[in-house]
Amino acid sequence: MAKKGKKSTLQEAEAGRQNLLAYREKNPAPALTHGAYSGTIRKRYSDKRTSEGRQLYAILEGLKADLGGADKLTAAQCLILEGIRSKLIVLLQIGKYADHQVSLINVRGELLPCLGRNYTGYSEALRRDLEALTAMASKKPSRIPTIEEIVAKGEKE
Repeated sequence: MAKKGKKSTLQEAEAGRQNLLAYREKNPAPALTHGAYSGTIRKRYSDKRTSEGRQLYAILEGLKADLGGADKLTAAQCLILEGIRSKLIVLLQIGKYADHQVSLINVRGELLPCLGRNYTGYSEALRRDLEALTAMASKKPSRIPTIEEIVAKGEKE
């Protein structure tokens, strides 16, 4: 074994190369992923101090504003918004991953794996959720009127 600061001999270098090849054969490198399912990454989207958290918060607040504000949302709309939040995290993370790649197509001419079924599945699910939200917003929610609304209606009559 070469000492610190000394160059290794050809024999030592070859032995090291052989050991590395044997190690890589037994322990292949894990595939790189977009990390959308990582707990650490998902926490970044929950923290409004991070750029990811601010981005997600701005999108969700924009959706709430489009629906008339947070105080006008029904329970069903709130549930759909929570589902949208989860889907957005995955889609934003896949988009961020794709932005940092040299090419979106690998050497075999195939699209990156995360851009295939994952991305299209999540984007289609997001589209359906947004469609449901807008359909709910266009209908008057059936709810029991408040006392103030009943009194105001009685005064008008």
